[in-house]
Amino acid sequence: MTSETIRTPRAVLIADIGSAITRVTLVDAVEGEARMLGQAEVLSSVELPAEDAGAAVLEAAALVAEQTGRLLLDGDTLRMPQDSERNGVDSVVVVTSAAGPLALVIAAVSSDISARSAVHAARATYSSILQVVTLNESDRGERGFDNAWIERQVQTLVGLRPDVVLIAGGLEGGAEDPLARLAHIVGLALGATGAPRDTPPRPVIFAGNSAARDRVVEALSGRAAPVVVENLRPALEQERLEPARRELNRIYTERMLARVPGVPALRRLARGQVHTGAEADGLATRFIAARYQRDVLTLDIGSASTAAYLASQGRYSPAVLGGVGSGYGLGGVLAARGPAAIARWLPFAISEAELTHRLLNRLLRPLTFAVTGDDVLIEQAVAREALSMALEALWDERPGAPYTMVVARGGELAHAPHPGYAALTILDALQPGADDSVLATMLHLDTLGLWTAAGALAYADADAAMTLFERDVLRNTPLATCVATLGGGRPGEPAVEAELRVVGGDSATITVCHGQIGRLPLPPGRKAQLVLRPAPGVRIGRNPPGAEVPSDLAAVTGSALGVIIDARGRPLRLPDDPAARRQAIWDALVALGAAQ
Repeated sequence: MTSETIRTPRAVLIADIGSAITRVTLVDAVEGEARMLGQAEVLSSVELPAEDAGAAVLEAAALVAEQTGRLLLDGDTLRMPQDSERNGVDSVVVVTSAAGPLALVIAAVSSDISARSAVHAARATYSSILQVVTLNESDRGERGFDNAWIERQVQTLVGLRPDVVLIAGGLEGGAEDPLARLAHIVGLALGATGAPRDTPPRPVIFAGNSAARDRVVEALSGRAAPVVVENLRPALEQERLEPARRELNRIYTERMLARVPGVPALRRLARGQVHTGAEADGLATRFIAARYQRDVLTLDIGSASTAAYLASQGRYSPAVLGGVGSGYGLGGVLAARGPAAIARWLPFAISEAELTHRLLNRLLRPLTFAVTGDDVLIEQAVAREALSMALEALWDERPGAPYTMVVARGGELAHAPHPGYAALTILDALQPGADDSVLATMLHLDTLGLWTAAGALAYADADAAMTLFERDVLRNTPLATCVATLGGGRPGEPAVEAELRVVGGDSATITVCHGQIGRLPLPPGRKAQLVLRPAPGVRIGRNPPGAEVPSDLAAVTGSALGVIIDARGRPLRLPDDPAARRQAIWDALVALGAAQ
């Protein structure tokens, strides 16, 4: 390659606008490679008093300018393009998760087949499923009262006022009448909403039996804006989600992002392109999986949404839960789980009434931060439940799918006072069992918030994004190498002996008992071999019970916490006794160095 063909990366300002936090990252060439030069976080400005997403972007850009000594602003505008003194930027990349969830109604033929596939498709972006209407519900003891059932469904949908309706069902070559009936119900509901005449018709995505296409479009004519995509479930054993997912993403980008104050101006700066955080995180997950031939799982806990993205075995699956989060989405967690589920993760006693009071106070003030140690522990408990909800949605689509690398992000995890808090939250929510791996799962924690930024940058400059991933993202995120023992045993009895042989250093050995967590420190930059000697009846991954399992020489890479041995069993069972449960959680925090 000649010097003329080598393209120097341009200066790019990446704005990641969340519901609570706006993060701005400056990327520019360092010795011919794209690197992060500066980054700043400020409170988002999408709500009152500013009601302008761009205000926080400029505020954060001013902080980055102070860090780097570069002039990035001319008054209240960005300097573009970059000049010969390297002041200003050449381009702006904008990604946001602040638009709120897409209000969605699913109308499907059957609850166990087509409705389930429709729910899987809906999880591609920030959505809130208001209602699932299925025709088999009308057969549950109400045969002969179809008109009354239809009237109830129409009245319900009129009150919900969804942003979009997804109609699904019918195998290819199957019956058409059920889909025409569903379209009739949806058409009646959307035609009776009483919206002003100049209101654009709401989109209805038809993703069912293609033979019913004309009848469905006719039933919706004049009442909605029908969009036809490929059948979600063309055959019983086949699920085709991508066409519906692409259409939902398109509708979200066009309709929801336009509602965020200040986004139209940012769109002009970004030359028309504003992407969602879900798109950027999904692209980052797929990129790393393909680049390193790994099965990659990304976990994201945000203020207003929580998500899990899996790129495994050549297939990509997102599970994005709008309205479920640690701040603005706290109500979604409370409604789905309840205070008792959150309280079980706390190492201190608290009544459900007091915990509910604290959580509701947080919901009323989502931009506040944890002040006390108890506040931090409550935040982590909420994060466990939110992540568990996203993972349940993911495993419903991909049961048993393997992963060997986990990347976690989100303010509660990244800004925890000790990485042990984040590690325990991830392990409790995920409960990795290593069933499909030989040895261990690698945990990464995106403390710099670069995962989404690198994914967003890939839309504008794939080469720069690749360098940013390899030089800044992955080098700064290693959290721990996690080994989970599989097999029962009495609490307090040895489950496994672990020996860590550090390259160019000493060896260390620990014995971890059933019901406990152990840790072997291995600082970043160091390499080691891990040798595991499980007790009889205990296995590591797919290895036989009791078999010694050595890693390759220098196969274990150093990280913030080193190697974690989790011998608490799978599925994780907390003690029934409240005092014993609280002590077990506290002991785990102590083992990870987060408490004393």
